[in-house]
Amino acid sequence: MTRYQIEDTQQSILYMCRVTFKGVALFISISYVLLFLFIQIPAAHAANLITEAQVDDKVVRLSDLFTDTGFKQDAVLGAAPQPGKTMIINARTLQRVAKLYDVDWAPSSSLDQVVVTRTAQIISSNQITDTLKAALVAKGVTGEFDLTVGSVIPTITLSGDMPATVEITQLSYTPGRDVFTAVVAAPSADNPVKTLSLSGLIEKVQNVPVLRSSLKAGDIIGAGDIEWIPVTARSTVYDTITDIDHLIGKTPIRSVEAGVPVRGRDLESPQLVSRGDEILIRFNSGSLQLTARGKAMQPGTEGDIIRVVNLGSNQSIRAEIIGDKVVQVQ
Repeated sequence: MTRYQIEDTQQSILYMCRVTFKGVALFISISYVLLFLFIQIPAAHAANLITEAQVDDKVVRLSDLFTDTGFKQDAVLGAAPQPGKTMIINARTLQRVAKLYDVDWAPSSSLDQVVVTRTAQIISSNQITDTLKAALVAKGVTGEFDLTVGSVIPTITLSGDMPATVEITQLSYTPGRDVFTAVVAAPSADNPVKTLSLSGLIEKVQNVPVLRSSLKAGDIIGAGDIEWIPVTARSTVYDTITDIDHLIGKTPIRSVEAGVPVRGRDLESPQLVSRGDEILIRFNSGSLQLTARGKAMQPGTEGDIIRVVNLGSNQSIRAEIIGDKVVQVQ
């Protein structure tokens, strides 16, 4: 073999080695990429548990419990709870669901669970009452009034995907008797998902004066002690005070509570003059008005006629109490 042949052989072997090394390197690189993808793909599709699920529908779906459920997300698992109610799906049931639908999830402990809550629209008793009142006004009820329906008007619960509205579908009202019957539909008369039959009384409301704060015997009631509140006829009795003038200047016989209608029997006129008090005597004779110092021989309240002594003349006379330690002689 000549020197040139030997050199050609060496170059061929070197070239083959280089090609082989590049192939091995490429193979190793591709293997690493495939291994990386193999490891990452399951992680990318691993599902997570939705521990607190809010559902608007009548059913619970796979996507309500797990994330990354793919094309099976709309699979129906069962009935949802009633609007406003909840149910708990425990770890064992969740594991069975995951296995059945090939969801890449396993419980971390037996405490894993999903709390499923059905969203709801709540129509309050106040909203129902306001709707009834508006309908009765349209029927001819005038003035301030309140409604009495059994013990309380119940609430109405609708699915969360419905509007929180209510309408009156039927209403009967007897003006002379102040009674009514009605049928309430929610969310509307055209879509009466839930209905409620009601009957009750229409009670007229009037404003009455009450005390802002509790007062005790001896406290004199002034205009600043009084505020007004609306009350129904049932809240009043025959001697409930409705005129502010019958409160001002009076004093409780005992204590009187704040914010409660006051009865005439609870009040009295305060004692303005005590026996032995030095008093002012006023004399009125036409346009002539005179005053003198005197002494009370009897106690009394405003409007009482008592015996007094004029300290100037030492004469005993009778006079009417018109103020605190003030009497008047006509």
